[in-house]
Parts: sequence; C-alpha cells; structure tokens
Amino acid sequence: MKRIVYVLSLLACFGVESALAQQDPQFSMYMYNPTYYNPAAAGSEDVTRIQLTHRTQYLGYQTIGNNDPGGAQSTQLFAANLPLAKIKSGIGIYVLNDRLGQVSNQAIQLAYAYRATLKNGTLSLGVQAGLFNKGFDYGQLRPGEPGDPLIPTGRVNQTRPDFGVGVYYNTTDYWIGASMAHINQPAYTLVTDRSTDYLSRVAYLTAGYRLSVGYDFDVQPSVLVQYDTQPGFEAAVVSANALITYTDQYWLGVGYRVGDALMATIGTNLGAKKEFRLGYSIDLITNTVGAKSATSHEIILGYALPAPSSRKKPIIRTPRFRY
Repeated sequence: MKRIVYVLSLLACFGVESALAQQDPQFSMYMYNPTYYNPAAAGSEDVTRIQLTHRTQYLGYQTIGNNDPGGAQSTQLFAANLPLAKIKSGIGIYVLNDRLGQVSNQAIQLAYAYRATLKNGTLSLGVQAGLFNKGFDYGQLRPGEPGDPLIPTGRVNQTRPDFGVGVYYNTTDYWIGASMAHINQPAYTLVTDRSTDYLSRVAYLTAGYRLSVGYDFDVQPSVLVQYDTQPGFEAAVVSANALITYTDQYWLGVGYRVGDALMATIGTNLGAKKEFRLGYSIDLITNTVGAKSATSHEIILGYALPAPSSRKKPIIRTPRFRY
C-alpha cells in the first residue's frame, strides 16, 4: 500500500501545467512502450517483444484543402527488445516516424541494458545510440504572397547521431525508471547555415505498481513525467493511468494528461500463451478545445516470444554408445 501512495505522489510532485509545444511525440499507452522511454528497460519483460504503435494526435487538425494532409500529428513506432539472461543483459531497438505539419522526424535507436539481480528486484543501467533525422517540407507552407523568393522551396533533411542513457529498477510488484534522451543535443541547420536548431535534452520519469485484487483481477496505476529541458518546467507533460486486467487477458484503463486530455484504453492478449497484444486508446481533449480536434487515437499490435532458456541442454545417453 505504501508503494501505491508513493507512485501516486509522483503525480502530485510534478503536477505542473503541461501540453505546451513538445519536441518528442507522446503516447497514451506509454506503459506498453518502456524501451522507447528508457533504454535500461530493454529485456525487463523477460520475453522477446515485437510491437508496432500508431498514433494520430488531434485528428483532423487544421486541414486546409482536399489535397492537404492537414496539421494533425501522425506517429508510428516499431519497437523490439529481448532479454539475454546468460550475460545479465537486454537489448532493444526502435524505429520512429513522426510528422507534424511541415515538420517530420525519423529516428532509429539501439539500446543495451546491463541487468543486475538484487535481493528483491533487478537494477538495470542502459545506453542507447542511433540516428535522428529532421526534415522540413516548405511545400506545406501557405505564404500570404506565393512565389516570395525569400521562402525556400522543396524539402530539406539532415541526419545526426543521437544518444541517451537510463536507469531502471523493477520487481514483480512495481517498477521505477529515469532516463534522458538527446544528451548530445544534435544540431540542425534546416533553414539557413546561420540558423541552428538543437534537439534539447528530454528527461523521463516512469513508475508503476501492480496490485492483485482477488484471483483474477490486477490493478496497475502508473505515471509518466516528460520534461523538456529547453522550455523548462512550464512545458512538462505529466500522464497518469490506471489499468484493470482480468486473467492477464483483457484490460480496461482510464487516465489523464495534465492540462490536455482524458484517456480511455481497452485491449486484450490473444493466443494459447497470450502472446498477441492488441490495444486501443482514445484521448478526449479537455484544454483549448477550440484550437484542437476533440480526439486523438492510438493502436498497438504486439507479439511476444518466450525468453530463451539459460539452462544447458541435458546430455541424452543411449545404450549403443555407452561403451
């Protein structure tokens, strides 16, 4: 019970006005994408997990014409991670595609975590390294004076190395992690050579608790704090969620992103070993509704393989070769 109070108190400690301009995309089902937020979480599920997430933020926002894709943010995330029990490690990878109006971001990151077994849980230290591509499509702009020679045309892309670190502690009952992305602050010059745009460092804090209620039900409260160091605390995003799981197969959840939206989640684990994951989440916007579409939508498709066995294969002897 004390751990539940601790997890919920994190929300109060970081309950700041949120949902201002964010550099990195946000996900309502963040609890099912731990490696995206923290490289130290690679291998923490003790299964090989392959997963695809699609999110449309503020669906239909600022659509201008029939041939205009609109300004709604569209994000796709492919992630995979697996434990390496023999060397007390976990590895993971994620590929991100994110578009917001004329701006597009693509990233590929490889993660490694060293997992040390402690008395009551596992402490992991993780690093990630990869590439981050930023693009700007000037064809999506709508200038007041078409043909202005001062406005560039076409599409510009630049790719830079990108690194992150994290720490993660989990037990059978709860987990807590902290990480920082873009620690090298990659620099881009998409507009002019004299105008430099940096990827600011982003810190994440995640925590959650699993509480058994009877034989068939589990309750899982969790919190995610996303802090962008460039705008500061006024742009921090705090999300809290509570899931109810039945027989580890069906789940329902409700959540709240401070100053932005209410969240509702539904999902199921299918298959003989519940290896298939299917989830859906909808956001109902509560703040600045006049400037945003009323809903955001998110879908998860995942598949889990059993963890590779760390035990040696037994020697099988036959009478024919025992002399």
